[in-house]
Amino acid sequence: MRLAQTLNSASFKLTAAYAILFTLSVGILAALIYLLVTSEMERGMRARVVADSDALKAEYSIGGTRQLLLAIAERQRGHVVGGLDYTLIDAKGRHLFGTLPSVPCQSRWTIFTGPPDGDEAPGQMEELGAYITPLSHGYCLLVADDLGKVGKLGSLILKSFGWVLLLSLTMAVGGGIFLSSRFLKRIEAINRTAEAIIEGDITRRIPRRDAADDLDRLAATLNRMLDRTTNLMESLRHVSNDVAHDLRTPLGRLRRHLDEAQSGAHTPEQYRAAIEQAAMEVDGILDTFGAILRIAQIESGSRRAGFQRLLLSDLAADVCETFAPSFEDAGKTLRTDIEPGLWVQGDRELLVQSLANLLENAIAHTPSNTTTTVSLKTSGDVIELDVADNGSGVPEADRNRIFERFCRLEPSRTASGNGLGLSIVAAVAELHAGKISAADNAPGLRIGLRLPAAA
Repeated sequence: MRLAQTLNSASFKLTAAYAILFTLSVGILAALIYLLVTSEMERGMRARVVADSDALKAEYSIGGTRQLLLAIAERQRGHVVGGLDYTLIDAKGRHLFGTLPSVPCQSRWTIFTGPPDGDEAPGQMEELGAYITPLSHGYCLLVADDLGKVGKLGSLILKSFGWVLLLSLTMAVGGGIFLSSRFLKRIEAINRTAEAIIEGDITRRIPRRDAADDLDRLAATLNRMLDRTTNLMESLRHVSNDVAHDLRTPLGRLRRHLDEAQSGAHTPEQYRAAIEQAAMEVDGILDTFGAILRIAQIESGSRRAGFQRLLLSDLAADVCETFAPSFEDAGKTLRTDIEPGLWVQGDRELLVQSLANLLENAIAHTPSNTTTTVSLKTSGDVIELDVADNGSGVPEADRNRIFERFCRLEPSRTASGNGLGLSIVAAVAELHAGKISAADNAPGLRIGLRLPAAA
């Protein structure tokens, strides 16, 4: 079963395809080399035979038959393996030298097949390519060379390529099976993880290796996706619990006001007051749902398509100028330290709302005579927006929790608000590829928003 899976795997099929392509390439290369080498070798052999024939013809022209026989004998005394064969036939057909058969004496090439001379394969006859040169007075000169050398070299080339091809195919198939087996093991690990998650174990993650290959990068991406999905599911669960918990109080108050109006209101003024109280509770509930929908819209990323280049310095200055009277009315002070000319790429409405939420929190959750400072500056390619106060601050254990939805540090939860203001700020920061943090201002609280600066 495992072998069948391996042979049917994409990696093995890819390896097999490359092996077939390699085989075709080697076959074509072997054929080309065979043809080029054998043709070149045969051409050289023919040129050698013709040159020697011309040289012997010149010897005959100078010294006649005796000079020719001496030249042939001299060549034969230096005869080694691979040397030429010579035959001289007179006008009466008698062999003055050599053993090659008599043929019509015309300048041409001919092929002789005869018994092996010892360098042929078993059962193979010797094959000689002979060049015929007519001489004066009816003499005929034959100079021949062994054509088997050409075929032998060609066979050696083909045999060498055959062994290379066989070895390569063996290694390719073996390597394909080995790599596919390892590939299947890793795919099987991904499948097991997916099956476990389907069965409900959302904490399972795909095991990774130290090698940063494609599968490892895929595993890392899938693990990040699973982490994100788990966080969203956990966030959804918390939101459901928090919505149910936070709406229980206003809905309870709404029911109490309606009961009081039903049982205790007797005049139009009393009914009007009860209706106003109920309307206020309903407005608070609608504000909570509106904030939840707002966060969902921000986290969806749909607003990113409308990003534009904004002068954050002017935007922050305008928002602070708008909120300055509210701080004065609350007996508090708002100061600004804004560096001019700072640009960001973002959504103007969301950035205004984020800064407004931070200032509203400073007004709502700090004591009288508190000073809040809004600073805006750059640090490299990051813009730092800080809203710091010198109030009572937030305990260190709660600083990261204040950005969670429906987080309210007041145990009684009777103060105004729904605990979603800082959650909106955190969502806006993530939408703009930024970061938000809370730190001790010694005394007080410092909320820091870090955004990438626009080019």
